Amino acid sequence: MTSMITALDRDGFVVLDALLDAGELAAVHAAAITALRAAADDGPTGTGHGMPTGPAIDALVAAPRLRAAVEHVLGAGAECAGVAVRAPNPGYGGQALHADLAGLPSEQPQAVVAIVALVDVTERGGATRVVPGTHTWRKRAPANTHDRVHPGERRIALTAGSALVFNAHLWHSGTRNEGAYRRDALQITYRRPAADVT
Repeated sequence: MTSMITALDRDGFVVLDALLDAGELAAVHAAAITALRAAADDGPTGTGHGMPTGPAIDALVAAPRLRAAVEHVLGAGAECAGVAVRAPNPGYGGQALHADLAGLPSEQPQAVVAIVALVDVTERGGATRVVPGTHTWRKRAPANTHDRVHPGERRIALTAGSALVFNAHLWHSGTRNEGAYRRDALQITYRRPAADVT
């Protein structure tokens, strides 16, 4: 717990290894694939998207280790604002560095994002990149970073069932999937309760 708190405070992110066991992973991945198909967006080209629902997703959103990380940043009243699939095929998925909230960070963090890998994700296979510490900089990310390496950035490889959890004010982006298979992942967004927003 101490190392998780230190990472979130200092770097703005933490990796939760083996957040899902094999059975939980299979159920969550099945829900994600169902959502992709329901959206008619299962990624035949580009990046597939969908909004999965069901008991497996509900259990993941409330997973104790994940909630502990989220609540450290946002407090005990943190609310899930949405769950989405992002599944870039090989050759797709690259983004410019950005923060998920418009404008500069407020006095209190307003959101946390969890990227849950549903397949193994290597550094070259569409990993999320982060720039540690930028959640405290009160600066917007530079605009010219699509497919460009930024000094200090890290690409976060994940095993299937693990999660990258980060302060939404942290500079981050998807990277181009240079692997051989589609990179299926969930993006879960948590927000500070409306009454606490500053």
